Amino acid sequence: MILSASNINFSYKKQKVLNSVTISVPEKSFICLTGPNGAGKSTLLHYLFKNGTIDGKHFSSPKERAKTIAFMGQSESSIWDYSVRDFVLMGRYCHTNNSGIYSQNDYMVTDSVLKQVQISNLADKSINSISGGEFQKVRIARCLAQEPKFLLLDEPVASLDFSYQEEIISILKNLCETKNTGILISIHDINLAARFADTLALLPKLSPLIMGTVEEIFTPENLKKTYSSDFKTFKHPIYNCLQTCI
Repeated sequence: MILSASNINFSYKKQKVLNSVTISVPEKSFICLTGPNGAGKSTLLHYLFKNGTIDGKHFSSPKERAKTIAFMGQSESSIWDYSVRDFVLMGRYCHTNNSGIYSQNDYMVTDSVLKQVQISNLADKSINSISGGEFQKVRIARCLAQEPKFLLLDEPVASLDFSYQEEIISILKNLCETKNTGILISIHDINLAARFADTLALLPKLSPLIMGTVEEIFTPENLKKTYSSDFKTFKHPIYNCLQTCI
């Protein structure tokens, strides 16, 4: 099963953002998307969620899409004082009959996801009383409650401290490996992307994706084409992966 979109061209108010971009996300793939500000990373994720096809076939309804693809934007807030459990439970809505009544299985899946993301201790707390890092984990848990085949996350570790970045990306990587989930995340930190990605996708402004394994893609030439700066690459002595510096 592959989530894909081909030859994407997109503009905001006549301003071109994406130019001939093609992307494929297979099951059990962990893809990190990175590039400069304004290159269209968020636009690409939104487009793939709304218009992507599964093995070339379109979805019959929004609920069918939600059963297959979960999407998480960069930021979110709520005027309602939900508990963490109820907030995560909302991810199960696509599996209901639109009555707003959740089944016993929906509650079981919710509690299982809370445990998987290691936030069971927060279940009865208000989403407005937890930290930013904890709320990111809650939002990811709500996505997982959908039991999707594909997960699209826009900057899931932005503005989080180092320990939360490591923890959240490790949780996502484990999900990819154990549940065969195809995961595409956008991320600003190119070294963090290179550490964790199975596939790296560089998005230069108004250019097609440069996509492949980290060893194939993480070169001074590709980085300069993407960021318009000169880079050096080196093998990290501890992580044993390619990293870069200017």
